[in-house]
Amino acid sequence: MRLFAARSLVILSICIVSSVPGLSQILSTEPPPPAQQQTQQQVYPRDPAREQRILQELQKTAPKAVQTFKKATEALDGGDYGQAIPLYNEVLKQAPNFEPALRRLGYALIDSGKRKEGLELTQKALSLNRSADNLLGQATALINPGPDNQESTPAEIAQALALAKESFEKGGKKDKDAMMVIAELSFVSNKMDDFNKAALALKEIAPNDMATHYYNGIRLANFGAYASAQEEIRQAETAGLPHEEAERIFLAIANAQEAQTQQTVIPGGKYIAYGLYFFAAWIVGLILLFFVGKILSARTLYSVENSDPNDITGGGQAGLRKIYRAVITFGGVYYYISQPVVVLLIIALTIGAALFFLTVGIVPVKLLFIFGLVGLITIFYMVRSIFVRIKAEDPGRALSEQEAPGLWALARDVAQTVQTRPVNEIRVTPGTDLAVYERGGMWAKMNDKADRILILGTAVLNDFKQNSFRAVLAHEYGHFSNRDTAGGAMAMRVNNHIIHLAEAMALSGTATFYNIAFQFLRLYHFIFRRITHGATRLQEILADRVAAYQYGPDTFREGLTHVIRREVEFSHLANKEIGEAIKANRMIQNLYELSAQDDDVKKNLEEEMNKFLTRPTTEDDTHPSPQDRFRLTSGVKARETAPLTGMVWDLFKDRGALTNEMNDLLEKAVRAKI
Repeated sequence: MRLFAARSLVILSICIVSSVPGLSQILSTEPPPPAQQQTQQQVYPRDPAREQRILQELQKTAPKAVQTFKKATEALDGGDYGQAIPLYNEVLKQAPNFEPALRRLGYALIDSGKRKEGLELTQKALSLNRSADNLLGQATALINPGPDNQESTPAEIAQALALAKESFEKGGKKDKDAMMVIAELSFVSNKMDDFNKAALALKEIAPNDMATHYYNGIRLANFGAYASAQEEIRQAETAGLPHEEAERIFLAIANAQEAQTQQTVIPGGKYIAYGLYFFAAWIVGLILLFFVGKILSARTLYSVENSDPNDITGGGQAGLRKIYRAVITFGGVYYYISQPVVVLLIIALTIGAALFFLTVGIVPVKLLFIFGLVGLITIFYMVRSIFVRIKAEDPGRALSEQEAPGLWALARDVAQTVQTRPVNEIRVTPGTDLAVYERGGMWAKMNDKADRILILGTAVLNDFKQNSFRAVLAHEYGHFSNRDTAGGAMAMRVNNHIIHLAEAMALSGTATFYNIAFQFLRLYHFIFRRITHGATRLQEILADRVAAYQYGPDTFREGLTHVIRREVEFSHLANKEIGEAIKANRMIQNLYELSAQDDDVKKNLEEEMNKFLTRPTTEDDTHPSPQDRFRLTSGVKARETAPLTGMVWDLFKDRGALTNEMNDLLEKAVRAKI
């Protein structure tokens, strides 16, 4: 394949390095001057061992044609195509399918202006044997411009490149001729990655070859390594590259260097652009989450206002609840995906600030140090928070059935009425809590096998009637029957993660207005809160319907009002007593036996409670406002249920022991913070 070597640099010089600023403008689109049109023998002598093998093959089939073949090849190498063509034809009369003669006759015909006939012969050789030599022969024939400088079509160039690659594979991946064709055609096809790989491959296959230095000079110039590119071209000239061609490349490199100094080049500008696109897409995702939350919240309000209040199973909102679950799951995943984005943003902004100050010639060392330190600490806490699991702890302590047999019996009776599993555990707390949750793995929760827990605040029990209490308890069981507690793990995990990370930043002093990560936490908590709170408001309304249906809207209203009243009263009375006890350095009285005695205090508490009852629902509420809950349950047609008498405290064996225990817990907690 030495014929290709003779004209390789001629072809490449026509289309060289259009991607390097300045090179494509300087290098002429005309072929090199005649002085560069050296013969193949002058540039690349044929391999004697390889020629000997070809002659031995011909000796076996047509011994009388050997000398004729040698003379034909000498004429071809000397550029005497008029002599070479009849000699090769004479050889083919004696050996019609001798592939080297077919190929070389094809080359001679193409170089004499008979391109069509020449291509037919190289194709015939390939049809006889798809060898590495025939593949490369057809490839070089397709890109040979001939004496008329006829340009190859894009299809021919693509075909030639494919053939050259196949030839290189079949030749044991050591054929420098094939790799030269691959390098050239990759460049012509503007496949710069392939060109760079080919140029590097040539350094391994033929490190001292003129073409190797030539192609690698072009490769280095493409990457802006101008000094190294010039050295490669010098070595190529030493190895045989015509001086005129070398000077053309040197001039192009010099102009490219000058052009580069006259314009601002941003290193990695393409990747910076990709980063900006990705960041913009991320911002769009946050905006979409916000608007989806707004739309779902509005849809929820419309749905509950216009749905049948007697639909206690929530069938009319089934589709909406599925959408909420999907959006909350997506929002949770998006939060964790956002963590590395925020980390990269912190790094980019820190580096960007440093580069900006360096550009303007001012280096505020202290300010850059603060930015860098805040960034490092923030990244540390963000990375650590991903791997630190927040251990879930059950509130309060478990209440045994022996301590409150009546309460356990009532809990089971309400569960049977609502037609759902009763709670497995009741846990008492010092506050006014009244809620339920499930404990167990995801599989257990989704298959209704998890333990059901009722949280009961000791402070809510004073003056709580059993009749209204069981209505509130039915509301909590409504969450179980509606399977509200089976999901929500993602929402809880994300909220806990945000709070934990924000607390860590606050303790480390990095919760500042210029900390991007802290501002992201605030923003995402706001967006996620809008989504999750809309879902919980829907759950609360559906659970309210269960309670109102089983025990009546008025009874449910009485129970919910009591819970709100006790929350307002206990908060006021407990805070007042704790403050006075600390000031007087005395023990705290039993908070669960306190009651408002002063008329003014009673009036203020009543006003505060009425204000809470009548306030409007906001998007930050996890529950609808009490007045909305009462209004939405007022139309529920309750089934007939016999009322209960007595107080909730009557269901406990030893009220005093429990209130003293809870009071001691609060006492210890208060003293620990002093």
